[in-house]
Amino acid sequence: MSIKHHKPLISVENFSFGYDNDKEPLLKNLTLMIHQQENILLIGPSGSGKSSLSLCLNGLYPEAVEGYAKGEIFYNGTPLSHFKKGEINKEIGVVFQDPESQFCMVTVENELAFTLENIHAPREEMTGKIDAILNAVGLIEEKHRPIHELSGGNKQKVALASVLLLNPRLLILDEPTANLDPASRFEFIELIHSLKRERGFALFIIDHQVDDWLPMVDRVMAINRDGSIFLEGSPEDVFYNEAEKLKEQGIHIPRIVETVLEAHGGKVPEANRPLTEENLGLWINSNGHTLKSNDRKVQTGGKSEVLSIRNVSFSRGKKSILKEMNLSLYSGELIAIVGKNGAGKSTLLQVMSGILTPKTGSLLLLNKKYEAWSEHEMRKVMGYVFQNPEHQFITDTVYDEMAFGMKLNRVNQDKIEQNVNQLLKRFHLTSHKWSNPFALSGGQKRRLSVATMLEDTPSVLLFDEPTFGQDAQTTEELMNMIQALQKQGTAIVFVTHDMDLVDKYCEKVYVVNGGEMSFNGQPDELWERPEILDEAKLRLPFRVRVNQLLGNPNRNEKKRGVVRAHANIH
Repeated sequence: MSIKHHKPLISVENFSFGYDNDKEPLLKNLTLMIHQQENILLIGPSGSGKSSLSLCLNGLYPEAVEGYAKGEIFYNGTPLSHFKKGEINKEIGVVFQDPESQFCMVTVENELAFTLENIHAPREEMTGKIDAILNAVGLIEEKHRPIHELSGGNKQKVALASVLLLNPRLLILDEPTANLDPASRFEFIELIHSLKRERGFALFIIDHQVDDWLPMVDRVMAINRDGSIFLEGSPEDVFYNEAEKLKEQGIHIPRIVETVLEAHGGKVPEANRPLTEENLGLWINSNGHTLKSNDRKVQTGGKSEVLSIRNVSFSRGKKSILKEMNLSLYSGELIAIVGKNGAGKSTLLQVMSGILTPKTGSLLLLNKKYEAWSEHEMRKVMGYVFQNPEHQFITDTVYDEMAFGMKLNRVNQDKIEQNVNQLLKRFHLTSHKWSNPFALSGGQKRRLSVATMLEDTPSVLLFDEPTFGQDAQTTEELMNMIQALQKQGTAIVFVTHDMDLVDKYCEKVYVVNGGEMSFNGQPDELWERPEILDEAKLRLPFRVRVNQLLGNPNRNEKKRGVVRAHANIH
């Protein structure tokens, strides 16, 4: 894309930001520009300050957190500090990964009306503006619905609609699809593509999983663990030329790029660098290359059943959430529970963990009824990692959080100190030993929540979105730990939206849809059931999608209307 306007929309000059004056800044001497209508992708390891930068760009930080900043950020040539409170937020909108943190009202209509009231929109214009924006994001039928009843994808669309009502010139997306099911994630990105073409705003995208964003990205910026920008350029140049530097920082490489780099041994000719799955299909066909087959290891023989649920139903009030659920879990097994937002996956996991008590049905843990277990004894053999890490933090420091369970189990102090220091090192949290858990980044909170479950080797480990918010390095390290625990006999359950993780690691997958189990079998069997995938808003994993494209490489997924700005396979 050629930038028509030479004057930058945003200019950041020697900018540093930190949360504590006594510590070195999180972001260090950043200098960057965002031009009008430009699309920028910001990548970096977990905890590198990406989200903090987004909140500095729209003027919320440092004031909102009593942090400190040096240097200057300019909007259209004017320092942000010269704008009145709230004024810059009309020009620069942010959509966060957790939409519920942005809502103030109960219904969709009232939430949008609240936004318009804040900018003093004439009352007689409100209905027209609300209807127009709801039509734009495809939510007009949900206008009068309570927000809490919406799916995760639709909640994110409400958050997006609230920001778009301000008609911003820069839209910042901070991992906006992290909590969405696979199909909703894809639909949300497509919606952004469409709105971008219609409205012409600049985009600043922060995400760990970048593949679906690539066709519209003009420039990539990479920030390192020290909070400095260390790479910048076109998607082709950054990902194909600097892949090793990115990997050193634990940053995810697009799967398309990884496939080509592996085939070429690391060096790819400039005229042969695909960034879309369609072009990868053409590249594979023209180069006679094949995708690596699945190396999933299925455990066989010698398994004992460690957990079972039979005919389990669960209701909240009069609303049925789970209906006649059946599931078996064996020692050393890794299974996935998948499905769309609101299907009942997390509720099922909480029932399995003993946190929720079902209305009907029976549950056995190590051949012993759940009712016969004391809470303390159950927690010794079963670990549970919440979807929202904050829900399980109960102390004031990272150290105390890791030590809490050991103290309950009367482990001696020297052993606690040794174990905690090992966990801190293992999960890259040593420098945060005395930090408040709530002050960590999203990815660091997730690592801490997992670490607190690994003081011993439990019989069963239950994870709700274990890789959410993690960079490539910590995801790989987590999965290495999981596989090591499997070898020791631990049975592991993932609730996840990551179909590539399911494809690579899981022996069995359960699909929950509308509170019922619609599939139970091996992942490869699920990939052959398009009707179940569609109904549960799942998406085929990358490996399977590309293999399908090889049969028809010019096919567009779901009539995808994206301008292939970087298509370079002819």
